[in-house]
Amino acid sequence: MSETEPPEPSEAPWTRQHWLLLGAILLIGLFMRVCLLGFPPNKFFDEIYYVDAANDYLKGIADANSVHPPLAKMQLAATILLFDVAKLHGLTSLENTVGWRLAPALAGVGTVGLTAWLAFVLLRRPRTALLAAALVAVEHLSVAESRICTLDSIQAFWIMLGICCGAERIWRSEDDKWLWFSAMALGVATGCKWNGLFAAAGVVLGLWTIRVGALPKSHPLKVFFLYALVIPAIYAAAYIPFARTLPPARQTVGQVFSEVKAQHIRMWKFRKDPKQFKHQYLSPMWQWPFVIRPIWFHFRSEPSHTCSGIVAFGMVPFYWLSVYLLLECLAGAWTREYWDPAGQFLFLTYGTQYFLWVSSWTGFFYYMLPMVPLMAVAVARQLDHWLGYQPTRKYAIGFLVVLAVMTLLYFPFMCGLTVPYKYFQALFFAPSWV
Repeated sequence: MSETEPPEPSEAPWTRQHWLLLGAILLIGLFMRVCLLGFPPNKFFDEIYYVDAANDYLKGIADANSVHPPLAKMQLAATILLFDVAKLHGLTSLENTVGWRLAPALAGVGTVGLTAWLAFVLLRRPRTALLAAALVAVEHLSVAESRICTLDSIQAFWIMLGICCGAERIWRSEDDKWLWFSAMALGVATGCKWNGLFAAAGVVLGLWTIRVGALPKSHPLKVFFLYALVIPAIYAAAYIPFARTLPPARQTVGQVFSEVKAQHIRMWKFRKDPKQFKHQYLSPMWQWPFVIRPIWFHFRSEPSHTCSGIVAFGMVPFYWLSVYLLLECLAGAWTREYWDPAGQFLFLTYGTQYFLWVSSWTGFFYYMLPMVPLMAVAVARQLDHWLGYQPTRKYAIGFLVVLAVMTLLYFPFMCGLTVPYKYFQALFFAPSWV
C-alpha cells in the first residue's frame, strides 16, 4: 500500500456508546418525520386514494383502490384504527391527518435503524453504521415520503428488513432461520407493491454467490424454493381480508379466486395502459439516480410573495457520489485483486431494484426510495474510509458539512413550511426541478 492511499478501516465492536448515538440519530429521524405532520390539513397527492382505501378495510368493504396489492393499505388501516382508539380515549388531540400519516412516518424511522443494522453486518464498523443511519435520517426523499399517507415508506421498511436478514445469513450466521425471516419480510413487501420482487431477486443472487469466511452457503435450490414458496404464500394470505369484504354468498373459494384474478388483471392493465402514465412528473429511469426530475406533492402560493411546498427531492451530492461508488463496486468488487463481498451485496440488492424497472422504463423519482439505504451504506463506507486517514479527512468533513447545510436549507420543502418565494426560486433553480 502506498503512503498516499488510505488504509482499510479495521473492524470494531458495537458498544453502549454506539447505542446511545444511534438513539440520538433515530430521534433526529423521528423529528424530521413528525414535525408538522398534520400539514397540509387535508388529503394531498396520492393520499386521495390510500386514505380511502385504508378506511374501506376498516369499514369491511371492498378496497376501491385496486392498483396495488392490499398489505400496505391494511397496515395503514391498522395504524389509523389505533390512532382513532387513542383519540376516543382522550390520549391524543392531534388532527386525523396525523393518524393517516403515522404508519409511513414510523416505517421511515424504522428504516433508519435497519440501515445501521445492514451497514454493521456488512462492514463491522460502528462509525460506518452510524453515518449510514444519519444519512437516511435526514435524506430528503426518505423524509418527504415518510410524511405522506402512501405505500412506499411502508414497503421500503419491509424491503430493508428482508435485505438485512439475508445479509445476516451470509455474514454472521449459518442458521437458515434468517432465510425464512428474509423471505417473509420480502413477501410482505411484495404484498405492498409488486416491485418487492425486485429486492427479493437481489437477495437471492447474493445468497447464491456470496460466501464470507468459513460460513457455508445455503444450497441454491433450498434458497430458490424457500423464497419461491414463502413470498407467494404471504402474498396470497394478504387477500384473506379482501375475501371477507365480499358478500357471504360470494365467499366461496372459486368466487374469491375469480375476484382476485380479476383484480390482478386490472392491475396489469393499469401498468400497461399509456393513458395512466401521462403525469407531468413522469421521468425515464436513467434520470432517477441523478435527481433530474423530482416530484412535487404539494405547492401553494401564499400572501406577501411567500409559498409552501412538499417535494420528493434528493440531495444531489449524496446521490451522485452513490452512483459513482456503486459503479465502482460493479467494476471492482468481483476482481481477484479487490474481492469485496460487501460491495457485491450492495450492488446486487441495489441493481436488481433499479435495473428491473426497465420493464416499464418510465416512472417517478420516488421509485428510488427502497434503494436510498443501500446508497447510504455505500456513501458512509467511503466517508468512514476518508475519516480514517488524515490527508482525506477534509473530504469527508466537507461532504458532511455540505449535506448538513442542504438539509437545513431544504427542510421547509420536506414539511411544507412557508418561505419567501425568492427562497424557493433560489433553491430550485434547475428548470426540471419545478
